[in-house]
Amino acid sequence: MTLAMNVLFAALLVAADVPAPAPASAPVPGSQLTVSMLTFGPGDHPFFKFGHNAIWIRDKQAQTDKVYNFGTFYFDSPLLIPKFLKGLLPYWLSVDPLGLTISLYRQENRTVDAQELALTNEEKLELQRALELNALPENRVYRYDYYMDNCSTRVRDAIDRVIGGALRATATAPVGETFRSHTRRLTQDDLPEYLALDIVMGDFIDKPITLWEEQFLPIKVYEGVQRVVLHRPEGDVPLVKSQRALALAPGRAPPPAAAPKWHVWFFLTGVIAAAVWAASGRFHDRRAGRFGLGLGLGLGGIFGLLGCIFMMFWVATDHRVAHHNENIMQCAPFAVVLLGLMRGVRRRSHAKMDRALKIAIGSVALSVIGLCAKVLPMADQVNGEWICFFLPYWIGITLGLFFALSARQRSGA
Repeated sequence: MTLAMNVLFAALLVAADVPAPAPASAPVPGSQLTVSMLTFGPGDHPFFKFGHNAIWIRDKQAQTDKVYNFGTFYFDSPLLIPKFLKGLLPYWLSVDPLGLTISLYRQENRTVDAQELALTNEEKLELQRALELNALPENRVYRYDYYMDNCSTRVRDAIDRVIGGALRATATAPVGETFRSHTRRLTQDDLPEYLALDIVMGDFIDKPITLWEEQFLPIKVYEGVQRVVLHRPEGDVPLVKSQRALALAPGRAPPPAAAPKWHVWFFLTGVIAAAVWAASGRFHDRRAGRFGLGLGLGLGGIFGLLGCIFMMFWVATDHRVAHHNENIMQCAPFAVVLLGLMRGVRRRSHAKMDRALKIAIGSVALSVIGLCAKVLPMADQVNGEWICFFLPYWIGITLGLFFALSARQRSGA
């Protein structure tokens, strides 16, 4: 019994010398987060031609995958068009699960690429807090600007803030491109969108831009983060830790590499239209001639209406991209009066034809002034294609009205 007690006592002494297992240490705040930038390729819809960016944050501890998307707006809002025309179109930051986001973009046959960012735990937490604060209902809405404040520049700026401006520091060099050249490049496969955007925007989009400004395009933000090297105490680290494709777009052609040069086609279209209007004037005593010249005047009146819209954008809206639009000289606002003169010209009214001729001559003169003004430094808008079309167009309308009026006077009708 004594021996047994001694053995038990010795065992207790040995056990007392063995340290108890240490409790599991708590995870370092931020270490549970993975931050990636998502880049979505262009789509078919005119709104999707430029692509898109978002920020994806995975929280392993909370088991969440959140996509922070600055490109949300109401397609079906009755106020969409009025607010768009006033330059007050609201966008906001929405938060959606990754799975839903990828599913939607796959349905649209658009690519999705993820670039994991090598942020410190503190930077990841800072970015997450900033995005969550920005996503609150009272903070999420912002006024969308096509080139200076859009869904990509917001992602770019959010990342740049948490890395102390390192992204902007790599993007100060000029790129030899403009907002217009990129816009033309990415919309050339959709002619109505190309024409509408190009004619309505003024010289603001023709200024040379830097790599930083070029990052209004999602693909340029994608390329920009790849250039960044972060200077850490442990050594230099690329900002992009890894990258992978989350969705592919089978059969979708890559965006064009350069903007088109369509001056010849614009000129030929204008010359053909001019020939039709001039010929219509020569045969104004026939129904086909009256119809042709009336059609030319109707289109001319619509161009005048466009000129009025350009003036409205310039003086009455916040659309700075539509200010200083030199196409006002190609779409003479006073030509809108031609819409009211169409019927009288078709009926061979001398007074109506004489008034329409004066308006056409004025439109030619204004177009020529717009061409000659190109020698001046302030007339720096890239609108040569439109001059190539409108100058012969107005000359054709003028000739058609002159021929029609001369024929009427000779006939004594």
